[in-house]
Amino acid sequence: TLCVMACLMAVALATNAGNGNKNKNSNSLNNIEDPSNWVSTNEIEQLPMLKEVTLRRLEDMSADEGATLLDKL
Repeated sequence: TLCVMACLMAVALATNAGNGNKNKNSNSLNNIEDPSNWVSTNEIEQLPMLKEVTLRRLEDMSADEGATLLDKL
């Protein structure tokens, strides 16, 4: 299960990187913000527990939705 999640994360990150959207923030350490600014408290509360994120649930999402969810987790 962990291997499957790692593979899905790699695919999601590759999909995001392949979009070529330069309006998004870079993952460079030069642009890193204070961790408290990464995700709001409200967003954290709305995230599902990691054990609730199943392969089936990720398959039912678009690539962008899955990548965003994995990024937040």
